[in-house]
Amino acid sequence: MPRDADATILIVEDDGEQAAEYADWLAGYAVRIAAGGERALDALDGDVDVVLLDGDLADPSAEELLGRIRARRPDCQIGLLSGVSVGDSVHRLDIDEYVPRPLARDELRESVARLVDHGAVESAVETYLALVARRRRIEDRKDDAELADDERYRELTGEIAARRRQVDTLLAEIDDPVAGAEGDAVEGISASGDDDASATVVPAGPPLYRTRSTGFYALWLAAALTYGVGDVVSTLYATAAVPGLIEANPVVGTLLSSAGLPGFLLLKLIVLLVLVSVSVQGARQREPFSYYWPPVVATGIGLLLTGWNVRLIVGA
Repeated sequence: MPRDADATILIVEDDGEQAAEYADWLAGYAVRIAAGGERALDALDGDVDVVLLDGDLADPSAEELLGRIRARRPDCQIGLLSGVSVGDSVHRLDIDEYVPRPLARDELRESVARLVDHGAVESAVETYLALVARRRRIEDRKDDAELADDERYRELTGEIAARRRQVDTLLAEIDDPVAGAEGDAVEGISASGDDDASATVVPAGPPLYRTRSTGFYALWLAAALTYGVGDVVSTLYATAAVPGLIEANPVVGTLLSSAGLPGFLLLKLIVLLVLVSVSVQGARQREPFSYYWPPVVATGIGLLLTGWNVRLIVGA
């Protein structure tokens, strides 16, 4: 069966018997036959996906008819059938594939399948680019806060992600039809069995640190000042400069006594990097909770520890 069983093929061929044979070979497609140029143009409507054009037409010539077909249906895929050696001149014609004759059934079906695939990819890419352009127009008119609350914008970015997956799937099918078909089956099972999982794989829109950058940098600046600078400076001062004070946290105390300042700073850095990575991943997946809680927690811990250290220092 053809990859797209709904594709419509228009065969433009002067030889009626040859055209009928081609139509039989293309069983599974919707096939139309036109014996000449004018009849071909009459049969060329919006449903036609592929035109197989006899390169030996005389009135009008195949080249003239090709131009008229392109003018009427620029998105239609055209395969030129010719038993004449055309050499490099074929590359100057506005065709999508040259199909030399004589040809066998399998050769014709493979050529038509490639043309159908080519048309499907072109259509999907055009739709994808149109959606991207629409999203950019919305982004130009609204600020980050408005975009975050715009339901239409979120739906549009979700549709863009879906169209991108469609393009990738079509390209995979063209590159490896067997693997592409298996990939479709797996994707279909995954989509029907776990919609939420597929939604998290492809984020619907740009990362939150782009649309909500002010909050991201402000929170992490506060976390760096409290958890990083405040706690480190106050801890070191309390344990090193104030007689009689010891570090109450056994982990920090062990690090300070065994590894010294480098071990303590390494611990702080590791914890901070883990929290930053969680926040960045949440931003990429557009999950506000995972985006905001790491810097908030780091800031809260930093304030608590710094305040506790200052209290001990003042009371010493």
